[in-house]
Amino acid sequence: MLKGKIIDKALNAGDSIETERSRCLRMRFNQNSCARCIEQCRFNAITIAEDVQIMANKCSECMLCVSSCNSDCFEINGLDFYSLIGKLRKVQSSVGSAVLGCRANAKAPSHEKTFCFGFLSEEHIIALSIFMNNHLQIDLSGCASCRNSFIVAVLEKRIADVEAKTSLMISDKIKIIKNKAGLKFNDVSYDRRGFFKALKNVTFTQAAGLFGDEDNGEELRAYSAKKLPFKRELLNRLLKVLPEETKGALLKNYYYAVNVSAACNNCFACIGMCPTGALKIEDKGDDRDLFFSTSLCSGCGLCMDFCFNSALRIEKGFSGDNPSEFVNVKKEVLCEA
Repeated sequence: MLKGKIIDKALNAGDSIETERSRCLRMRFNQNSCARCIEQCRFNAITIAEDVQIMANKCSECMLCVSSCNSDCFEINGLDFYSLIGKLRKVQSSVGSAVLGCRANAKAPSHEKTFCFGFLSEEHIIALSIFMNNHLQIDLSGCASCRNSFIVAVLEKRIADVEAKTSLMISDKIKIIKNKAGLKFNDVSYDRRGFFKALKNVTFTQAAGLFGDEDNGEELRAYSAKKLPFKRELLNRLLKVLPEETKGALLKNYYYAVNVSAACNNCFACIGMCPTGALKIEDKGDDRDLFFSTSLCSGCGLCMDFCFNSALRIEKGFSGDNPSEFVNVKKEVLCEA
């Protein structure tokens, strides 16, 4: 694994993106056909064969591979999204509207700068709209002259898609700024005591209590390890604070259900193949039942691909009462039979 890690570091552009091959669906099962990252990459910088590789001489660090991957094969070094939200909220408490800028546009005024905005998935956008106290201005004024200028259209489409799927009016909370004239920047000024107090308060995850105090522990980098992708973890946290109407829309459009047919022969190989732990088995005397939790399912479809009898089917939309509960999906099939 160490050798693979060194290879990843050498191939990744500027070390901004880290790849973990054990999270790639095609590395976990060679008959899987996922190509989300390759399809999103505008510069043909990604190859998946014996390994997942990003060619530094081609990669523009647009971060679309990060946002398109549902299994966290790609991660951004140095990005703490929860901390970023906390810092932006702190700014908003002082000046109202915060400005989030891009690192590539270094001279433009902003309260926080981050990586190319291609990393903002629909899940990230939902989180920003929910937890911002005021308007958030995303400064894209430098994009026109950037190699990644296409990110403007990508981000606008993602915002529109979220609004179409949910009752959230994202555009009322997040403002896309395409030119400098439209940017409204108010600098934050602290005295010495206020400055250090502000730094102390950006430990947002526990202090604000908005995301809880969950600890995923040390990350296990192995094919047998179960790991919940960040986007799924983020939505699970959001479900705890959203009104019922919005919660229902998220469950309908961003969560999944598993249907098991009578063709299932109880081999339960799907449990070992699932990378997130969404499937588990429980022994009850002579009976063995298959349980599923939608809160742990990323919809990757590995269980379907691996099922020898094609007995599993993943469908978008969850209509149950408790998304974190494990439901006995095998028992339901036996009863129907």
